[in-house]
Amino acid sequence: MLARSRVYETVISPGFYIAQAIGLVLAYLLVSGFVQAVDSSGLNFSLNPVYDLINRSLQGAFGATMVDKLFAEGPFLLILYVASLPVLAYLAVSSVFRFGLEKRVGALELLAYGPSDGTSYFMAFLVKDLLLTALYLVVLLVFLWITAALNNLILGPTFFFTLVVLFFLAMAIDAYGIFVSTLTDNSASAVALFLGVNLLFLVLLMGSFTIFSGYVRSLSSVFAWVVKWFSPLFWWNLGLQSVEVGGWALYFSSLAILMGLSAVLLVASHFILKARGVRP
Repeated sequence: MLARSRVYETVISPGFYIAQAIGLVLAYLLVSGFVQAVDSSGLNFSLNPVYDLINRSLQGAFGATMVDKLFAEGPFLLILYVASLPVLAYLAVSSVFRFGLEKRVGALELLAYGPSDGTSYFMAFLVKDLLLTALYLVVLLVFLWITAALNNLILGPTFFFTLVVLFFLAMAIDAYGIFVSTLTDNSASAVALFLGVNLLFLVLLMGSFTIFSGYVRSLSSVFAWVVKWFSPLFWWNLGLQSVEVGGWALYFSSLAILMGLSAVLLVASHFILKARGVRP
């Protein structure tokens, strides 16, 4: 009942559709830009200013090998990440903000002493986010399939494996959103902590394979050996690497670990909420 209510509130909200529109527009622009960057000799980044900037930025940060892998099957791996980010970020951040806000104003306390408890309350957010994430990924898949067909391109097998990993990554990130929401007392601190945790995971991931030296590299070498085991981005990256070498046991293990990490975070959230109570 709560999950259905959360889904309904989101689908009637213009923010969800604005995020989808942004993602799909970015996808279309990146596909059309890629077509412009292809000549008789193959992919030539300099033919399109956007792709030239992308190529220079990625090569400068991560090296040519990563760029070659990213575009080995066309532009769709890059497009998948870019076009998914607005919707996934909107769903996760809005849930964290709403959790903190309703906890602060006492709505969570009212529900906890009424038709549900704190655990079913935050599980409704997770169900809502996963359902709408899956819905958008299907919409994006159909959109990219049609766009690829119209431009004589194909969606390679790596794209589909990456799509699955992306869903499990979203699950773990949403679980982290619930976890940090149970640790804080208001929406501002919940969102700040959520963004900070994910930024830390991103910096450590970048530091693990960047060609830069200095602060990012040093930070990674100090903390990554501990933090990486709790980072959804680490297991996401491991799953992608396993696809490249055909390590299917490792691929499915990374999916299982992302699911297990989500479960651990949800169980921890249950006990934290039970110990701290539903009052801010």
